[in-house]
Amino acid sequence: MKPLSVSRATRALCALASAVALLDGRALAAQGPAKATATKATGGAQWLTRPERTDFAETSRYDEVIAYMKQMAAVNPNIHLTTYGYTTEGRPLPLAVIGAPGATAAQVLATNKTRVYIQGNIHAGEVEGKEALLWLLRSIAKGERNAWLKTTVLLINPIYNADGNERVAVTNRGSQAGPVGGMGTRENALGLDLNRDGTKMETAEARSMASLLTRYQPHVAMDLHTTDGSSTSGFNMTYETSLNPNNSKAQMSLLRDVLLPEITKNVKAKHGSDWFYYGGVSGTGDQRAWRSDAELAKPRYTSTYYGVRNILGLLTETYSYASFKTRITETYWFLEESLGYVASHGETVRDVVAKANAESIIGQQLAVRQQLVKAPALQKIVFAPTISVRNPYVADRPYRLRPDGLGDANVTSEMLPFYGTAEPTETTLAPRAWVVPMTAAPTAAAAPAPAPGGVGGTRGGAAGTPTQRMMATVIDRLEAHGIRYSVTTADQPFSGDRFKIATNTLETREYQGTHKGRTLTGAWEATEQTLPAGSLVIPMDQPLARLTFILMDPRSDDGFMWWNLLDAVLGQSPAPAYFPVLRSMNAVR
Repeated sequence: MKPLSVSRATRALCALASAVALLDGRALAAQGPAKATATKATGGAQWLTRPERTDFAETSRYDEVIAYMKQMAAVNPNIHLTTYGYTTEGRPLPLAVIGAPGATAAQVLATNKTRVYIQGNIHAGEVEGKEALLWLLRSIAKGERNAWLKTTVLLINPIYNADGNERVAVTNRGSQAGPVGGMGTRENALGLDLNRDGTKMETAEARSMASLLTRYQPHVAMDLHTTDGSSTSGFNMTYETSLNPNNSKAQMSLLRDVLLPEITKNVKAKHGSDWFYYGGVSGTGDQRAWRSDAELAKPRYTSTYYGVRNILGLLTETYSYASFKTRITETYWFLEESLGYVASHGETVRDVVAKANAESIIGQQLAVRQQLVKAPALQKIVFAPTISVRNPYVADRPYRLRPDGLGDANVTSEMLPFYGTAEPTETTLAPRAWVVPMTAAPTAAAAPAPAPGGVGGTRGGAAGTPTQRMMATVIDRLEAHGIRYSVTTADQPFSGDRFKIATNTLETREYQGTHKGRTLTGAWEATEQTLPAGSLVIPMDQPLARLTFILMDPRSDDGFMWWNLLDAVLGQSPAPAYFPVLRSMNAVR
């Protein structure tokens, strides 16, 4: 992708003005928002983000984010700017690369440092991550994070859902406590949720992100959010890892047993803030508990997508009824503490990722369905009241606010069961290879199925037989994910399993465009057949085997089948008797 240009003149002017501000002590403090005096100081205003300039009434627009990134790069030549893809409406997705001699993937990989990718604004009404990342770039520009850069390369995009960011309205996000001047939309320009596109790879944004992950190979990745609200939660910040049961156990232990407990303890000691795992209280009586969301076990969600790619994935959810200023600050603290840990434990982080990439899952029983499971010990859950505040710009819809500065005066706590991890409810064998046989044209009696559904109806897709159209869709998605595959050049004998379909059903309601989730039941049975030339082979001896398994298995609740990407075959009438993908414990060439 093309670099974001910073002219020599711009760099010189910004550097001069910045030096003046730094030397006279009137630049912004890195540990939080600007002090009131900073806006009055000569040169100090250049360091302010839009929330700081507007007393946290407004959030930054796309052009402002790009300009601020360029300004910080002009101040500090260690910040390299590039782009890594596009939004649906063609806006370049920006990337700040810090800790490498340049912004290319080759330059980053050659450092052999720990690589961390961070994105904000996947939901463009949840703008705190975007603003906190601008604060982080400011701190880096001032040279305050140089110690991190000895062991770590940072890859930062503050504004992932850039199209949604520009659809500002004061009515977006309902009862969230600001910014009262409006924020963007949850969805992108197509009306799709980018945090549901990790497997189907339907949006330009998700395809750009997956390409970045393939090229830059981060060890750690963070996705920054804000909750939809819980009126009594006392946690300013909640977080989550990938919940998929097929994750590397060593990776999950590093995150859940070490990193997250340590940074939670540090923030409480430094700032008095309470953090815990994402979720909320539900149930009554003996069933009352703090529960995460079992849906987060599906890699359609970005943080879980990171996890099944063997990346140490982290989700943050700051509290929507805390003030806008507090939400940015808490997100900034999370970045500060988590990046500090990663920088200090780089060898451990790199080692656990390398082992996950090298680990073979062939022959293991892996989860295709899962449920939340209760932790052995009760957990301390904190609560704090909120108040209703009149919104001066939206009629008859006040927002909720937990006022700043109350300390622990109104905070209560309760020891509750915690359902925070997932266990399999159904497993199946991970094969050595998946195979999509090239088959002959359908008989005249078989009605062709439509191409996979998307926004606004079915798409034309590739021409040819149903199998050819389905294979073209599968190959496109494999390449989007960076999954290795091959195509056979000659007929060959095949020994393995085929899945005999018992039931083949669609959801009645559309989801994420025109998709209707498909579910198959049935059983695997042994088969020996001739595999025609032109068949697709996806080996499982590759780092992305965990992701591949979820995408290809017929019982997966988040694979190609569920998302209708195999419907050119599975949607035919009469319905096929067998799943169009085979599996084998033998190597297939």
